[in-house]
Amino acid sequence: MTVFEGIFLGLTQGLTEFLPVSSSGHLAIMSKLFGIQEGNIFYSVMLHFSTLIAVLIYFRKDIIRLFFSLLSLIRKIAKMQNSKLALYERMVLLLLIATIPTVVIGLLFSDQFEFLYTDLRFVGFALIITGTLLLLSEKIGKRNLDLSNISFPKAILIGLFQGLAIAPGISRSGSTIVGALFVGLNREEAARFSFLLSIPAISGAALLEMLSINTANVVLNANLFLGMLTAFTAGMLSIGILMNLIRKGKLYYFSIYVFALGLFTIFFL
Repeated sequence: MTVFEGIFLGLTQGLTEFLPVSSSGHLAIMSKLFGIQEGNIFYSVMLHFSTLIAVLIYFRKDIIRLFFSLLSLIRKIAKMQNSKLALYERMVLLLLIATIPTVVIGLLFSDQFEFLYTDLRFVGFALIITGTLLLLSEKIGKRNLDLSNISFPKAILIGLFQGLAIAPGISRSGSTIVGALFVGLNREEAARFSFLLSIPAISGAALLEMLSINTANVVLNANLFLGMLTAFTAGMLSIGILMNLIRKGKLYYFSIYVFALGLFTIFFL
């Protein structure tokens, strides 16, 4: 892994993990165009870990409240209390419930979709689907609810949208935000829920990759840390950009980019 590859992969991971443009689609295209592979599994895990840290820091206030709410929820369950749930206790349940469909889809179909990473025609069409979802995002749902008004079945539906991202070219953040808008969340709450929902998704993906690591192949060097720093910085930047654009109702800006990239992939790659 050269210095250039480390920085380039870190930048790609950090930007595309959170912007609704599909990190998996970009990796497939990048591998074809530049002959750059993601490297060993340990490197991939460290890049995912770096973007995870970016989310945890950006939403640190929510994370702290969710953590203590989880403890409170566990105590209520242990004591069989039937008291009304506080907002963040409800958010914990919403996140857990929305994660279930993603886990099920990932476990059942990950092997079936793995080979599609080398099928760039499929990746191109999937990017166009992502662009279509982003265009529709401003036309669907009432978009006037917050997380206190979202039912558990609606959380499952958002999780199903996130599960679509198992296909390379389908954006996890894009599909999740669209799903949240579809069930009626306002723009900012939709983006916020999407980013919080990314925490178990990214953690789970990194954990599965970690279990496949051969410790004999683990290499710690400056290129690794440079890539991690780049991924973290780009991740913080991309979260800020997306939150700002979605507040202004400009999510469709990304549809122009993914449409162009999808068509380029189909006709030229």
